[in-house]
Amino acid sequence: MEERSQEIKDKLEEILYPKKTPEFKITLIFRTHFSEKYKKAVELAKKSPTYREEECAEGLKHYVTFTPEEVEELFQLFNLVHDFEDLEILINHKKLPYAHQLWIPLMWFYRI
Repeated sequence: MEERSQEIKDKLEEILYPKKTPEFKITLIFRTHFSEKYKKAVELAKKSPTYREEECAEGLKHYVTFTPEEVEELFQLFNLVHDFEDLEILINHKKLPYAHQLWIPLMWFYRI
């Protein structure tokens, strides 16, 4: 019984005080657009080691993931694609609410 109690305490401690937190990442996903901004955005995105693209019905879908250390690159790319209607923003590879309004400004905090 004592072993089980200690096992539960250890699991609870691991949940409450994780040893390593995952690295915070923001992924921008945008599709083909016929504009000068799009061409610049693709050029900038391709410089990132995390860049990847895949074909979709509308053309190409571009994925770029940034960490807090890459906030300047994120800022530059976001300024080019922020008005694209189909822009998607993922936080740690998940779609979360308020990505445009909350999470992107939180990353700007790292620019200070």
